[in-house]
Amino acid sequence: MRLGRWSFGLWCCFSWRVFSEPNPPVWPQAVHIFAPEDAEDRNLTAEIATLLKDLNNVTTGHYSSERIALLFKPGSYDVDIEVGYYVQVLGLGRRPQEVAFTGRNGVYSPPMGESPDPGSLDNFWRSAENFHQKSSEGMLWAVSQACPLRRVHVDRNLSLFAPKAWASGGYLADVHVDGYTRLGGQQQWIMRNSNISTPNASILGGQWNIVLVGCTGTPPTTLPHSGSVAALTNVALTPVVAEKPFISIDSSGLFFLEIPEYRYLSVGPSFQEEGGTTAVPFSEVYVARSSDASSAIQAKLDLGLHVVLTPGIYNLTQPLTLSTSGQVLLGIGMATLVAPKDGRPCVYVKGLAKGVRVAGLMLQAAASKSTLKVVPLSSLLEWGEAGELSSGDAAAPGVLSDIFARVGGPDFDRSIGVDVVLRIHSNHVVGDNLWIWRADHAFLDPDQGPQKDPQNSLVPLKDRVPKGSEYYLTAMGDYPAKVGVQVKGDFVTIYGLAVEHFTQDNTVWEGEAGRVYFYQNELPYDVDQENFGDKHYAGYRVASMVQRHEAHGVGVYSYFRDFQCLVRSGFVAPSTDGVRFTNIFTRFLNGEPGIEHVLNDQGSAVMGFSDPMSRLPTSVQGPGPTAAPKHRGMSLWSLMLGTAIMGLSLGWLSSFFFVRWRSRQRGAFIDGASDSESDKC
Repeated sequence: MRLGRWSFGLWCCFSWRVFSEPNPPVWPQAVHIFAPEDAEDRNLTAEIATLLKDLNNVTTGHYSSERIALLFKPGSYDVDIEVGYYVQVLGLGRRPQEVAFTGRNGVYSPPMGESPDPGSLDNFWRSAENFHQKSSEGMLWAVSQACPLRRVHVDRNLSLFAPKAWASGGYLADVHVDGYTRLGGQQQWIMRNSNISTPNASILGGQWNIVLVGCTGTPPTTLPHSGSVAALTNVALTPVVAEKPFISIDSSGLFFLEIPEYRYLSVGPSFQEEGGTTAVPFSEVYVARSSDASSAIQAKLDLGLHVVLTPGIYNLTQPLTLSTSGQVLLGIGMATLVAPKDGRPCVYVKGLAKGVRVAGLMLQAAASKSTLKVVPLSSLLEWGEAGELSSGDAAAPGVLSDIFARVGGPDFDRSIGVDVVLRIHSNHVVGDNLWIWRADHAFLDPDQGPQKDPQNSLVPLKDRVPKGSEYYLTAMGDYPAKVGVQVKGDFVTIYGLAVEHFTQDNTVWEGEAGRVYFYQNELPYDVDQENFGDKHYAGYRVASMVQRHEAHGVGVYSYFRDFQCLVRSGFVAPSTDGVRFTNIFTRFLNGEPGIEHVLNDQGSAVMGFSDPMSRLPTSVQGPGPTAAPKHRGMSLWSLMLGTAIMGLSLGWLSSFFFVRWRSRQRGAFIDGASDSESDKC
């Protein structure tokens, strides 16, 4: 018996040594780690500016293959960091206050183009997380899509725009601002679980569509009927969410993967109180490099380890499959997964795996007409099994955080494409900041010479867009991609969904009880009436059999650049009381008209610059069966008051029935009522 125990102990020790990962890990060169003393001994501002020079240039950075993560140990840094393409700034504290930037600008992202156009319209693919911005100038984060700001405390004002520069954002969550938050000329934005300290809508600003979920210090909801003012949708409570996993370091230099807890009916930032995360030592985390074989990364996932993908471009030969409940796949520094060329996805989450987190990833299509697909329907991310609805787990939903997928862009092969980018088959999945993009512009191929005008296009290429001289403009047939997002599971919730330029229905929702808070969609630029308009494709479609669905602050935009195309309705959904929309609109951006209606043949047309926007404050419009307006959440005071009233009522009822029971025991009647009458109570 003693020998057996010794043998078992030896086996455990041996297996631990085999499967334990190094802590601290061996980071690749693309991960730069700084300590407070570095800011004292070196000119970090100049050093980092040199490192990021090419990524802070819109020409060299836009489709760069470089990826960089800047990690800062707890302490104070008198440093300014301009955050460019494919750069992520990460504090390594357990709370944002542990890493402070005290320079004049601190961490910031200014417009990268001339004002007003493009201004910040091309500020994509960057992020900043988990620090305290104590800069004298506040914080400037003038960005568009795929540039999340998370887990940040800003001492002064937070400016999400720059004067006279166009911008098409944007997303922030888990942020506390001591001063004002200003959107200025931002076209649209979503803020979740943040204190923005700006109850005045005129100070907050914004142009078209602002969505606030679980935020404090906010203006109330507005329901405009016209496009002269921004629509603001304020949802008091965040139904269910888990913040994005992040990395911390302790005083001895050991690293931890922090996995935030789930929050239900939540308000405000998660870091206002201690705790709230599970700290997993990096001995249980595999740190992958872009040079690793796909099979090697998969072997670590199969062992049940969490995986952190360091900055780089991963050319996958097989999907990364997550089959362990509670597993985390986290990318840093805009880690980019290029899908297998046979049509299989970059990431596949098995339906039986509960509570999986997939976060911080760029996904890129790779299958082309020259490759052989091994699946009937190609995709970039699959959650659950096609044809097999997973029940999921309401207590441990799967979470997708900061997922940015693109079809085309850096690829000279214009036949690269995908059928459906993101498919969710499982129930109880939460999406938190997703940008699903079919490229409207791409790298110019130096071997091909000037781009030719699309056949039968109305206006010469050189006269249509300034980008025509800088990029290849996607033409009909390029980068074939049918659908951006397809949701088949029930109880799927998404905060911040942007889907652009797909050649069929851009988003298709087939599951029950879906919820979307903020939707931004641009219809494809390069389609015509025959291939798009006549087929009644839409920017957002809820399937006809769906009984319950809600969407808040949602817009579909048109820019038919190359051909005439008239879309019947931007949104299509069942006309039933269970399907509800709030602040829904269509917008004409440029090009040929247009969109005839907003939702189900309701709402006026957007046909040009004279009538560029059409709104429906709610989905209740006109006669016939329509959806009821959505209750936009209750205040915390209302919730407390309702709970108190319910408690008093239950107490009164308990006393009432107790008295009746006692009276029956004595054979008496209450107030002269008969036994049969008493039995009805």
